[in-house]
Amino acid sequence: MIDNLILRKAIDHDMRNIIQLEEDVFNIEQQIPSALIPLPAQNHPKWWCALLDTSIVGAVAAWNDMNQVHWGRFATKQTYRGLHIGRKLAQFSVEDLFSEGIQEIHMDARDITVKIICGMGGKISGKPTLFYNSNVTPVVLHREDYYSQRTIS
Repeated sequence: MIDNLILRKAIDHDMRNIIQLEEDVFNIEQQIPSALIPLPAQNHPKWWCALLDTSIVGAVAAWNDMNQVHWGRFATKQTYRGLHIGRKLAQFSVEDLFSEGIQEIHMDARDITVKIICGMGGKISGKPTLFYNSNVTPVVLHREDYYSQRTIS
């Protein structure tokens, strides 16, 4: 089923479907207000997506905030969870960022994302805090740790 998975940078044409996926996951499933989902243009967001055939089934973004690169808005369509699409999309997007010379990526992540990113060399950088009915944990992924973890795996 995921033999035809395509991972790529999102294009303008994808954004309507990405925003719908983000709404479904963050607003409907996690009860996060819709107003908190969009990323301001001044933060220079970049998006990546996972497609099966022509349907967007996953998305993630990176943006600049206070002189740091942040990564998040990580979502996989509910019916496609458990197929490692999210893990593949995470890997694809962080490798793209590191290829641009980024040295570290910051995030506030839900538990499943913490597990994925820590499995890629990420480190928990603070205590979990409650954010709309569930904890988020600060995590940082350093380029050096990511690539040293990949040589071990």
